[in-house]
Amino acid sequence: MTVATIVLEHPCAASVFDRRHIDYCCQGHVPLSRVCADGGHDIARLLEELAAVIASADADVDPRTTPTSVLINRVLAYQHRHLRANLALLQLEASNLVATRGKRLPVLRQVKAMLGELSDRLNAHLDEEEDVLFPALLAGPSDETRRAMGKMFDEHREFSLLLRRLREATGDYAPGEDLDDNVRALYRALRDLESLVLRHHHVENHVLLPRFR
Repeated sequence: MTVATIVLEHPCAASVFDRRHIDYCCQGHVPLSRVCADGGHDIARLLEELAAVIASADADVDPRTTPTSVLINRVLAYQHRHLRANLALLQLEASNLVATRGKRLPVLRQVKAMLGELSDRLNAHLDEEEDVLFPALLAGPSDETRRAMGKMFDEHREFSLLLRRLREATGDYAPGEDLDDNVRALYRALRDLESLVLRHHHVENHVLLPRFR
């Protein structure tokens, strides 16, 4: 079974993959066995973690059975709104920390710059989804729809690379024992942002895209 299929059938499994930095979005087509072999994960232990999370989770609505119009409305109402709000808040927090701790912690300047790039590009991406892609999907299959979907998928790969760079710059969002609570809070928020972006792209890549491929 591919990692994307696991998350489609059990959305709660995304939290396990997030902790292990397993890409179920743009690399979601890869079977779990290969992911473990390539990434050095103990497959038996990973399966135990997945089983425990799935057993304790409430039943989720399967997005694959959700009508396209309902799915798009959910994306707009929850994921787009939260992404925009989180990006704005994170940029403000990063700017404040650079002003007060930037000289002592140069990595904060790097984080601020990366966040600025991610915010500009992701907000433009969300605008295009709302203005071009989603109306095209609701209008039905067409050459315009396929072009818009192809561009969307390519941009998702680029965002995955930006998030990977951000994670690497922060040492997997580990601020170190000597840093204060404000920096720790920023790093936790960055981790949450990555998870939110991956969940958003996962639904588009593995639910919407197959419907119009």
